[in-house]
Amino acid sequence: MNSPFRILPFFLFILVVASCNRGATDFVFPTPVDTSTRAISLQDKRSYDFPTEGLSFDNQFDGARLNGVEQLTATSYVVSIEPENEPINPSPWYAFRLRSEKDQEIFVRIAYPNGANHRYYPKLSKDRRSWVSVDSSTIINHSDKEEITVALSISAGETLYVAGQEVINSSDVGEWLTELANKHDINVTTIGESRLGRDLRRFAITDGALNERPTIVLLSRQHPPEVTGFLAFQAFIDGLLEDPRLPELLKNYQFLVYPLLNPDGVDLGHWRHSAGGIDSNRDWATYNQPEARQVADNVVRTVRKAGSKVVLGMDFHSTWHDVFYTHDDSVQPPSALPDFTKAWLAGIEKAIGGDFKVNEDAKGIGKPTTASWFRTQFGAEGITYEIGDDTDRDFVARKGQVSAQQLIEVLLSSK
Repeated sequence: MNSPFRILPFFLFILVVASCNRGATDFVFPTPVDTSTRAISLQDKRSYDFPTEGLSFDNQFDGARLNGVEQLTATSYVVSIEPENEPINPSPWYAFRLRSEKDQEIFVRIAYPNGANHRYYPKLSKDRRSWVSVDSSTIINHSDKEEITVALSISAGETLYVAGQEVINSSDVGEWLTELANKHDINVTTIGESRLGRDLRRFAITDGALNERPTIVLLSRQHPPEVTGFLAFQAFIDGLLEDPRLPELLKNYQFLVYPLLNPDGVDLGHWRHSAGGIDSNRDWATYNQPEARQVADNVVRTVRKAGSKVVLGMDFHSTWHDVFYTHDDSVQPPSALPDFTKAWLAGIEKAIGGDFKVNEDAKGIGKPTTASWFRTQFGAEGITYEIGDDTDRDFVARKGQVSAQQLIEVLLSSK
């Protein structure tokens, strides 16, 4: 007969394994949001050809959004841009490609049949890499503000991309991660798949193996059109990796980085939602969608296995202006880094200098966003880092890098 003392270690082993495999905890937020799957409308991927004019429009690339084209005159067209479903945040994303067989000037009206107001003024590119904003003199604003008309000059044999913001799709993010891994010897892993089978990727910034050091989590691109947030995120990562003080910081902290949380929405050209038809940044209570579930579980299981604790989480987004969404002093449990945010924001303001002032909006826990999830799940400091749609791109990069440098400064000075 087996001795109970021989069986005990086996059961202890099972308990340890079960504990490590347990994922993120469900929470009830003060302002709950139903994130049950909702149907989406897929755009018809095709070319709209006008042979008499030697012109074609198409949406046959990842990140495109074009639902119809109608010719009004020999030189004027209206493109229809529709959301993936409704109700939806007023962030009407569009991206399409023009090809011309002759030199011509055309007028393109960007219309939203659902009545949405225009948000993103057009940007142009010939190679989908370098982008410029259209000259304001070429834009005709309609009085109802629900649509605009833009005058475009296109040369014979030319391809011209027109988009609300720079198109950065999941393949582009993959290329960036490859370059980053080669340059900094970073190991990029796949931790799961989106609803439509696209990779959910992660990398760590750490001194050796992940261990009990406190963990900082960085997230990006839950909302497809919010490109400036991703540009700030890239600059933030560069600022971390290129700072000579990083090795010293990594003696006491480590980073988990998830660069693209909604690859389906990004590649499908969605205005806001995931392929499950919901706002990904409202799914951090019960994790109804595979993206939030897999990322949340991966964070929890990774830090638990390492014997670590998340002390800070930062999620990069875009809105109409630059702002840091933080938590006020009423939020419980107390933050694991209670003095960090105030010192960090003050450091950013001082380092940028001039007339720059930090815009902070501190609130209590409300909807199930990532920032509030960091506090409820871990007792960590949670910050939503928002960059304005039209913020100068050089300043976006500078602010991102300065933010990383000041993070290092504050955390090192607190040790």
